[in-house]
Amino acid sequence: MTSSRRRAGFGMALFALFFLSAAPIALSAGQLPDRRPAMLGFGPGSLVNIIDVQKLVAKGQRDAWVMFQCAVADDGVVYGSDFFTTSPDAQMLKDEVRRRLRQTRFIPAVYDGKRVAAWFEGTVVFVVVNGKPHLRLYASQDMDEIKRGTDFVAPQLVFVPNRLRSNWPKTPTVTKRHDAAGYVMMRHSVDADGKTTAMTVLSEHPPGYEFGTYVTQITPFLDFLPGYRNGKPVACSYTTKWRFGRPLGY
Repeated sequence: MTSSRRRAGFGMALFALFFLSAAPIALSAGQLPDRRPAMLGFGPGSLVNIIDVQKLVAKGQRDAWVMFQCAVADDGVVYGSDFFTTSPDAQMLKDEVRRRLRQTRFIPAVYDGKRVAAWFEGTVVFVVVNGKPHLRLYASQDMDEIKRGTDFVAPQLVFVPNRLRSNWPKTPTVTKRHDAAGYVMMRHSVDADGKTTAMTVLSEHPPGYEFGTYVTQITPFLDFLPGYRNGKPVACSYTTKWRFGRPLGY
C-alpha cells in the first residue's frame, strides 16, 4: 500500500473497511451477551497491569494523562494505536502507552451475540503522590466523567461483518489529496440501543476540506454500541475526534 493511499481516509472509516473485509476469526462461542463494549480487562496481560509505573517514575514522569484511540479486533488484539492526545509533559507516558498497547489484549466487543471489531477511545491518567505512582484507566475521553471517577464507557463504533449499505456517502474529492490531513471534533448522541440521534461538528482543522460535512454524512450509516454506565446501556452524548490523513499505526 502506498503512503498516499495510507493517508487517504479517516482513521475510523479506514478501520471499518479493514475489518469488514477481513475473514472472521474462529473463537469458542461460550456464553456471550447480546451486546457488550470492548473493555480493557483486568488480567495480568491487561493494559493497566503491564504499564511500568515504577519505570516511569524513575525516568521522571510526573502527573500526566494520555488519550488514545485504537481498533480492537474480534480476538482482542489492538491495531492502529498511534492516535493520541496528551497533557503537557506526557511524552514518556505516551511512549509507554503506545508500546504496551502493542502487547496487550482487550476484551472484544459483542454485537448481536457475536464478537466484533470495535473502535476504542480511552484515557490513561498517571499521578504521583508522595513519590508513589498511581494509574487509572478509563474507557472514555470525557474529562468531566474522568474527574468524577465514574464507571462510564463511551459509545463505540463497531464493524459488523457482511453489513451491506446502499447510498454510502462518497468521500469528498478534496479530502483525497495527499496533503489533506486533519481532524474533526464532533459531539455525537446515541440512544440506549446505539442509534445516532444527533450530531454537532464542534471544530475541524484545517478548514476547507469538507471533513465535517463528510463525518455528519457517514455517521448515520455506521453501527455503534451505546454508552454504558455502571454496566448498563444508556442514551448519552460524548465528544469524539475523527482523524484524517494519519498513517495507520500497526
